[in-house]
Amino acid sequence: MKMKNRKKSDLFAGIICLGFFSTGIILLDKSEISTWLIILFFGLGTIVLTLSYINPNLKIFKRESNLNNRLSDDEFMLLYNSTGIFEYNAEGFELPIEEKTKTIKWTEIQRITAYKKDLFATDEIWLAIEVDNDKSFEINESTPGWYQFIKKLEEEFQSISKTWFIDISVPAFEKNETILYERTY
Repeated sequence: MKMKNRKKSDLFAGIICLGFFSTGIILLDKSEISTWLIILFFGLGTIVLTLSYINPNLKIFKRESNLNNRLSDDEFMLLYNSTGIFEYNAEGFELPIEEKTKTIKWTEIQRITAYKKDLFATDEIWLAIEVDNDKSFEINESTPGWYQFIKKLEEEFQSISKTWFIDISVPAFEKNETILYERTY
């Protein structure tokens, strides 16, 4: 079913490109460089999409990438509910840092800073956690257990704004560094 839809969409897009290509040849002023660029662009589009229709196994463009893969609801819920690299107890959590398991108590956390890294096509939210005795670590949205860690942080430190994630996310591609929590004593 998916392959048929792709074949149809390739054929449809090829026909549209052919229409623009033909219009460019027939109607546009051929002395203009922009006309030739348009004709070239849509002409190549016609060729590529027609070849994709004739031979769907031809890999002119990579059809799927990791960025385009969508998680099913079940897969997302597994990811959301996973504790990942964290192990929780009543006083705090454990996580591997530099190949050793470190125990961190909630009361040891001095500061939590959130910021965003620009990855060109997308952004990624990061947390920098500063702890007593000059310990610190950073995690990001790709860290296994991220969602549950965020949930536990928000439960433990109720002064963290409920909108912090959105506040960091917007506007796109800006760091938006924000202190979410800072111990006052």
